[in-house]
Amino acid sequence: MSAAKAPMAQAEAEVYAHKLFAPTTYSGTIRRDAILDRILGAKHAPVVLLQGPAGHGKSTALQQLKAACEARGCLSAWLSLDEADNDVRRFSMHLQALLAGLGEGFAGAASWESAIGDPGRRRRSDWLIDLLLKLPRPVALFFDDFQALGNKTILTFFRGLLERVPEHVRIFLGSRSVPEIGLARLVIGNRAQILRAGDLRFSAQEVERFFAASAGLTLSRAEIEAIYRRTEGWPAAVQLFRLALDSPSVRSSLGDLASYRPRELAEYLADNVLGLQPPRVQEFLLRTSLLRRLTAPLCDAVTGWQDSQEMLLQLERSGLFVQAADSGLRWFTYHGLFASLLSEQLRSAAAETWLEVHRGAARWHLEQGLHEEAMHHFVAAGQTAEAVETMDRWAAELVSGGQLMTLERWFDQLPFEQAVQRPQLVAKVAYAFVFLRRQQKLARLLGPMREGAGPAREDSENFDFVRSMAAIATDDLPEAFRIAGRFRLAGREPAGFSAFELSAAANVAAYKGVVTGDFESAANDLALAHRYNPRGEAVFSRGYTIGVEGVKLFLQGRTAEALECFRRGIGEQRMNLDGSFASSALVSCYIWALYEVNRMDQAEALFAQHHDIICDAALLDFMAVAYIPMARIHDARGRPGKAQETLDELEHLARENAWARLVRIVQWERVRRHLLAENLERASQAARRIAGPREPLPPDWMPFSEDLEGEATGRVRLAIHRLALDEAASALAQQLGLQRNRVLRQVKLHLLEAQMHARRGAANAAHRSLRRALQEAGEGRFVRCFLDEGEGVISLLREEYQAIMNSAAGRDGQFGPDRAYIELLLQASGTDLSRAPPPVAAPTEPLTEREKEILVFLANGVSNKEMASRIFVSENTVKFHLKNIYSKLSVCSRLQAITAARGLGLIH
Repeated sequence: MSAAKAPMAQAEAEVYAHKLFAPTTYSGTIRRDAILDRILGAKHAPVVLLQGPAGHGKSTALQQLKAACEARGCLSAWLSLDEADNDVRRFSMHLQALLAGLGEGFAGAASWESAIGDPGRRRRSDWLIDLLLKLPRPVALFFDDFQALGNKTILTFFRGLLERVPEHVRIFLGSRSVPEIGLARLVIGNRAQILRAGDLRFSAQEVERFFAASAGLTLSRAEIEAIYRRTEGWPAAVQLFRLALDSPSVRSSLGDLASYRPRELAEYLADNVLGLQPPRVQEFLLRTSLLRRLTAPLCDAVTGWQDSQEMLLQLERSGLFVQAADSGLRWFTYHGLFASLLSEQLRSAAAETWLEVHRGAARWHLEQGLHEEAMHHFVAAGQTAEAVETMDRWAAELVSGGQLMTLERWFDQLPFEQAVQRPQLVAKVAYAFVFLRRQQKLARLLGPMREGAGPAREDSENFDFVRSMAAIATDDLPEAFRIAGRFRLAGREPAGFSAFELSAAANVAAYKGVVTGDFESAANDLALAHRYNPRGEAVFSRGYTIGVEGVKLFLQGRTAEALECFRRGIGEQRMNLDGSFASSALVSCYIWALYEVNRMDQAEALFAQHHDIICDAALLDFMAVAYIPMARIHDARGRPGKAQETLDELEHLARENAWARLVRIVQWERVRRHLLAENLERASQAARRIAGPREPLPPDWMPFSEDLEGEATGRVRLAIHRLALDEAASALAQQLGLQRNRVLRQVKLHLLEAQMHARRGAANAAHRSLRRALQEAGEGRFVRCFLDEGEGVISLLREEYQAIMNSAAGRDGQFGPDRAYIELLLQASGTDLSRAPPPVAAPTEPLTEREKEILVFLANGVSNKEMASRIFVSENTVKFHLKNIYSKLSVCSRLQAITAARGLGLIH
C-alpha cells in the first residue's frame, strides 16, 4: 500500500496507526541512565508519570523505558494521545488497538460486553484489569501526551485502572501537566512515582556526555558548562545548541545569553539552527512545520516538490527534530516545540505562504478522506466555506457512529451564521446536541430549523425527525408527539444517513406508543427501527431502539423477554469502553429491570460502570429509571446517606436540564422514603413543596419513568398513610381504569389498594387485592415493587403465606406456583421461613353458621354495630359470638381470628 493510500484505510478503520507507534529516538540521543535506574529499580511503583513542559524529553525517556522493559521480557504497547481522543468512542477504538498490539490473544478480546452482568465488575476499567490479569508475562503500557485528555469519563476510567493495576503490569504516562486521576493518593501509598521537569533535565554530566557523542563537534569544558548554565539542562535547548553551534555567532554569544527566558532562548537557537541549513532544507522545514504529521505525498503537495521522501529520511537521520512515526518510514512527526517555533516564524515572515500551506494540506487530506485533518487546516487558513462544506459531508458519519463530541468540537469552530445555511448540517448537529444534552446550543439551532421546516422545503421531513427528538430532550412530549403524527415511516427503502434518521424517527414513534399505552403500535414502529438501523449503520440509534423495546416488554410483565432483549442488545452494540452515548438508554432500562427482579448486584455494577454516560447523555425517562433504582439499592443495603446523595445528584441534573417533571419524580421518591421511615409529618411537608406541572399531560399518557415512581402513585400512597382512605380509594379507582395493559403499574396499584384496605381493617379485601397483585406479577416475577412498599405489604405476604401453609392444599403442595412466588418475595424481604409460625390448630369445636358469617364480616372490616344491624341482633349478641369464636380458635384479637380463619380456609 502506498503512503498516499494508507490514510484512507486508517480512516475507514477509525484507528490511526501512527498513534500506536513509539517515535524513534533522535540522532545523538544519550541514554538517561539516572532516570531509568530510578524508575526500574528494585522498589518500583506500578504507575509512573513523567511531567514537564514541552521539550523536557518526556517522550524520549518513555521510548527508552519501553525498550528497557522489552529487554526484560515485558509485553509493551504505546498510544500517543491528542485532543480528538476526548471523544469517548474514538478513544475506545485506539485503546482496543493498543491492546491488540500486545498479542497474546488480545485482538478482539477487549470487549465491554464481557463486563456486562458480572456483579464483580463495578467500574469501566474492570474488564481491562481482568484481561491483564490473565497474561502470564509482565506488561508495560505507555500513554504519551496525556495532557490532551480532559473528558471526565476517560479520566475516570484511568483513575479506576491506576488504583488497581495488577502486580505484573506497569503504566507509564507522559504529560505536560499532572492529570486529575488520583495520583496524589497513589504517591502517598507508594503506588505511583512522579518525575517532574527538574527530574527530567539533563545533569551536567549528561550534557557533557551528550556533546561527547556529537560527531564532528568539539567543545571545551568551559563551553559545555556555559551551555549547561544557560539551558539549566533543558533537553530541547541542549539539542538546539548542538545543532546551532556550527554558527560562529552562537558560539561566541555563550556568555551573553544569561538574560534569555527559556522560550526566548529556544527561539534564538531555532532561528540559528534554521539559518545553518541549505535554502532548500529551510523552505521544506518552514512549510512542513504546519503539518501535524508528515508523509511524502502530503509534503509534495504543500511544497510542490517530487522528492519529499528523501528529504524526510535525510532530516530524520540528521536529528533535525524529525521522528519516524511508523516502522515503514512512511509517516513522520516533528517535535512539537520545534514545529511551533518554525510555524510561528513562517507566519510572521511569510503570512501568505503560511495560508497557502494550510490550504494545500486541507485539500490533500480531504482527497484522502481524512476529514479531521482537513478541518484543522481549513479552519487554520480561515477557509470557512470549505470547512462548513467538509463538516456537512462528514457529520453523517460522526452522528451514525456516535462520535458526537468530535462533531460538537468542530462545529463550535465554524461561523454559526454560515453553518446554519446548510439545512442538512443543522439537522445532523441538532442530533448531536440532543443526545449530548446541550440544551442552550440546541435552542440556538431550533430557530433556523423552524424557519427551514415549511412544507415547501424538500428537507422538512428531516427537520421533523430531529425536532421531535429535540422536543423529547426538552420534555415537551405534546410537541414531540404532534410532530410524530406526521411521520411516514413504513414502506421506505432508505440508505445511509436517511436510514439513520428514519430509525431515530421510528424510535420516537415507538416511545409515543409506550407512553400512550399503544403497545401494538410501538411494536410495529420498533420493527421498522430494527429494519432501518443496519441500513444506516446506526450503531448509535440501535441502542435507543433496544432500550424502548425492552421497556415495552418489561411494562407488559414479560420480564424474561425484556432481560434477554437487554442482554442481547448490549452484545450486539459492540460496546467497549465507550459504550457510545446510545448505551445510556439501553443500560438505564437494563438497570431498572435487573433491580425489579432483585438482581441488585448486577444493577449496581452496571450503574457504576456506566454512571458517567448516564449522567452525561441519558434523556429524562432513561435517567430516572437508572438513578431511582440505584438510590433504592443503597437504602435496601443500609446506605441511606448514599441513597440521599444519589437523589441529590439526580435532582441537580434535572434542574440543570430544566426538567421539571424529573424534579417532581425525585421529590415524590423523597416522600416515599419518609413514609417508609414512618415520618408522616416530613412526608406531608415534602409533598406540599412539590409544584404541580404548568401544563399537565393527558391523564392516559404515562411516561415510563412514572411506572417506577411519580405523582399518581405518590399521592395515593400519601393519602393511605394519612388515613384519607376515601381520597385514596377514589384515586385508585381512576388509576386502575387507565392502561390496564401496563402490568407493572397494575401490580403497584393493587398493592396500594391492599394497603388501603388493611388500614380500614378490611383484611379480606386487603388479601384479595394482594392476590390480584400476585397474579398479575407472577409471570414477570417482579420482586422489588412488593418490597418497596415496606412492612405493610410484607406483613400481608406473611399472612398469605401462613394461610397457604395452614391449609390442607398448601401442606400437600397443591398451591405450588403461588407458594413458591410468595416464598421468593418473603426470602427477598429477609423473612426466615424456617422460623415461620406453626400451623394454626383446628378449632376446639366446630363453628356455627352464624359464627362463620360473623367471621366474614370481621375479615371485611365491618364494625360490631354494623354487624348487629345487618343480621338483626343486638351489639351484645355480636360480642357474645365473637367471644365464642375467639375461644374456639384459641385467639385473643380480631386480627388473630382473621389470620386463623384464613389459615383454616374458613374465609378467603
